[in-house]
Amino acid sequence: MSESEYKELVLAEYDRQMEDEPSLSELLTPTPAKIKALVVKICEEGSELSTGDEKILRSFVGKKDNAAAYRKAFATGKADPFRPLINLFDDRSIKTNIRNVDLLALLIGFTPRPYHPGLPTTGAANPPVKPPPTEVLTDEPPVGLDSGEETIETGEEAAKGMSYKFLWIFSIVIILGMTWYLVSKKTVKHCTGTEGCMIWSDDHYECIECNDKSTSASHYPIKYQLIDHFKRITRPDTLSYHSVRKVWYSNYNGRVEFYTGSGPNPLDTNLRVLPMTTHILEKYVLHITN
Repeated sequence: MSESEYKELVLAEYDRQMEDEPSLSELLTPTPAKIKALVVKICEEGSELSTGDEKILRSFVGKKDNAAAYRKAFATGKADPFRPLINLFDDRSIKTNIRNVDLLALLIGFTPRPYHPGLPTTGAANPPVKPPPTEVLTDEPPVGLDSGEETIETGEEAAKGMSYKFLWIFSIVIILGMTWYLVSKKTVKHCTGTEGCMIWSDDHYECIECNDKSTSASHYPIKYQLIDHFKRITRPDTLSYHSVRKVWYSNYNGRVEFYTGSGPNPLDTNLRVLPMTTHILEKYVLHITN
């Protein structure tokens, strides 16, 4: 198993636990301090550590004699070493030291752990995706043509006719697409590089000066990753099984919204949006399950 496969499996198990039992985990809204507290708690609960878990803890504070010594080292140490794990939650595409993935595996009870190249692949990171319905083929000739009737266009003439027809259809699609874009495109306040804050505006983040009082919207420290890639999906009816775990969602006070990336929930930044699963797609988009 590669490191990337291992990371996907651990994060998939984290997502499953956050979806099934979000109220039971302090990792729903993780911070370095919360992760530190969870590590201390693990050291308190186990009088003896497994060789694998001891290896994970040793990678952060060095080798200690026993669980009590590890507990003391983490309890008196700073929470900063756990910030890379928070960064991984914010952007799962970044490369991170494998010890951070091992630590998450320890916190959520994922096995086997820690990572080594000889680990077997225990399962897929993504849930099974239902295949789209297949088209039923019949031997019946197309409507309007007899099975023995010859077409008027043959050979090169037929090819030219199809080529012109395709170009005509393609041009119409391009024109309609550009027209829709120009009509529906909203004016977005672009960043100049001098702003230090951002605000949530309907379906996207905008740059703003931190002392700008022209809006009542909450000001947040600027994050260009969110400005560039985090948008609310205004047409959730366009989502399909191919969108599973490629978009994110929130269910806040009964209000379900879908987003193009990972990050804080714009409706409550103390929470995070979660990857959309097959169950969420079928329940809130396709409306085929309860």
